Amino acid sequence: MQRGFYFDQTRCIGCFTCCVACKDWHDIPAGPAHWRRVAPFEDSKFPRPFLAYLSAACYHCENPLCAVVCPAEAITRREDGIVVVDREKCQESARCGITLTNGSGQINVSACEVTCPAHVDVPGYIALISKGKFKEALDLMREKLPLPGVLGRVCSHPCESECKRGEVDKPLAIRDLKRFAYDAVADEKPVPLPRTKEQSVAIIGSGPAGLSVAYDLIRKGYKVTIFEALPVIGGMVVVGIPRYRLPTEVLNRDIEYLKGLGIEIKANTPIGKETTLDDLSRQGYDAIFIAVGAHNGRKLPIPGAEADNVLVGTSFLRDVNLGNNIKLGQRVLVLGGGGIAIDCARVALRLGAQKVEAACLESREQMPALDSDIAEAEREGIIIHPSRTFKQVVCQDGCATGVECLKLRWMEFDKDGKLHIDPIEGSEHVLSADTIIFAIGQSPDLDTLLAGTDIEVTKRGTIAVDPETLQTSRPGVFAGGDAVTGTAWVIDAIAAGQRAAFYIDHYLRGEVLGKGYIDILIKASDIKVEIPTDLVKEPRQEMPTLAVEQREDNFGEIALGYDGEKAITEAKRCMNCAGRLCLRVCPYAAPQFGAENRAKMEKCDFCVDRLEEGKNPICVDACIMRALDWGSMESLKAKYGDIQEAIGFAYSSSAKPSIIFKPKRLPDKAASSEGK
Repeated sequence: MQRGFYFDQTRCIGCFTCCVACKDWHDIPAGPAHWRRVAPFEDSKFPRPFLAYLSAACYHCENPLCAVVCPAEAITRREDGIVVVDREKCQESARCGITLTNGSGQINVSACEVTCPAHVDVPGYIALISKGKFKEALDLMREKLPLPGVLGRVCSHPCESECKRGEVDKPLAIRDLKRFAYDAVADEKPVPLPRTKEQSVAIIGSGPAGLSVAYDLIRKGYKVTIFEALPVIGGMVVVGIPRYRLPTEVLNRDIEYLKGLGIEIKANTPIGKETTLDDLSRQGYDAIFIAVGAHNGRKLPIPGAEADNVLVGTSFLRDVNLGNNIKLGQRVLVLGGGGIAIDCARVALRLGAQKVEAACLESREQMPALDSDIAEAEREGIIIHPSRTFKQVVCQDGCATGVECLKLRWMEFDKDGKLHIDPIEGSEHVLSADTIIFAIGQSPDLDTLLAGTDIEVTKRGTIAVDPETLQTSRPGVFAGGDAVTGTAWVIDAIAAGQRAAFYIDHYLRGEVLGKGYIDILIKASDIKVEIPTDLVKEPRQEMPTLAVEQREDNFGEIALGYDGEKAITEAKRCMNCAGRLCLRVCPYAAPQFGAENRAKMEKCDFCVDRLEEGKNPICVDACIMRALDWGSMESLKAKYGDIQEAIGFAYSSSAKPSIIFKPKRLPDKAASSEGK
């Protein structure tokens, strides 16, 4: 038998009587712990406003994830399906959190999630992986990430640099664990999300920023349409990242999942020439988000740079990824030290170049590319020449034959972006090559898109936005990602999309845009932990890779992925710095904690003491509108039907909450706007 609750959303008036009765009956002290909570949901405008409430407590899930991850095994599910907590075990029989302080008084945050630009719940999904709950881990990732498969392979993983496990041995392999959970779960098509808002949003660009905005807004009930100029979906992710790092099928699986939710994506549809921003507004789009990325590479303005065999890195990678013919020499020299430069060098090697070198301004330690990518490039035979400045491209008969360089003592960019160098006199030398690729930076192509508009552009050639709201100088038009920041990482673009979606939603609801986005302002360096004295050093599980000799002449994926044993072993290295794993993995935030130090978890216990006396749960008896009921799930379904959806509630197929609803329905105007 599985006991559960029934909630009639059409009767609830938000009086909070159930919450007060629950607190009083269970003698819960004043503070942050609320076993039952009531949340309001507003929609529409006068003269047809819409208001609904959701009265929520623990849903006593059939598969309670809180019980799975509790290190003290203090949470159990009874035979009647009621999930209970043994508070004598909680915080006593096992460690749950080792954070001492983070400078804010809030201890339930970890250095990894603080450092992640998107603030993904890293400890939560790693705890689920350690228990073999791979699908549940993926579901938790997807609460924040529209592209978990992509990020499991190409994320810059700044979280790992701040992982407190590094104070013991080596940081946790967070990105590799994310990839494992994604790969371990069979592909499944999601259920299309209902449209509950009358407004629609146009997104220009299908890169990570645009997909992030679309993902968040469609989950809020808006109609979302993405316009992509290229014939393929994914922006720079699809045309700028080589297949040996990100296989096409991984990106396509992520894209198909988003399309399955109901996101409309139109490829081969550039905005700016035949269809303008004004046209989109006239077509009925109530807000616009610009996420066109930074696809325009550039060359240095030095003699010889315009020779035919001098290429631009972004164009080179785009042609390779789109299957276009590439004319490449046997000796390739790439100019630049970032991720694009290293990718260009490694791609050139796979296309048959016999010798590939890369030269850059930065010292080896300053190179902006990931250390792991540089190391792999060197393993493959690519020679790196750091601390070089370039005087000219040496040409013979109109073709480039090399680049004249100078060695540098040091280089740096000042706060205004101006370069300062200290060249070593007399260190001139030529690096010979018959193909030269410039990979020294990118910028967005905005000329056609913004022609004739009043949208402002910065001196750097990026779109000017309010740094808090990401709204441009034109109300209702927002922008984010590389088109605003310049070249950044995929996870940064996703974080920008999350922020933009928050403010687009507020804009469409007619609210004043101010500082309302909830961000984590704590610095990872402020988080101090107490490393347990009995903690045993354990080796980090290294990612198995394709042998170097097997990488020639092909784009096979280099990182081969963990097996289940390696992944679980690695996940168990997590020290659970912030604790409260039960709260992290619960889809409904049912676990509650008081304000005291080392507070123990508390939550709705279905009033088991009252049930033993033949009484109803106190919330059911207290509800003056008779909006609550309880019983076995079989009896509730027989009495009220089998509806597990309501405004403000999302059913978790992993946890399987025990709840039946009579939902309040939005006005028909949302449905009448389907063609908009």
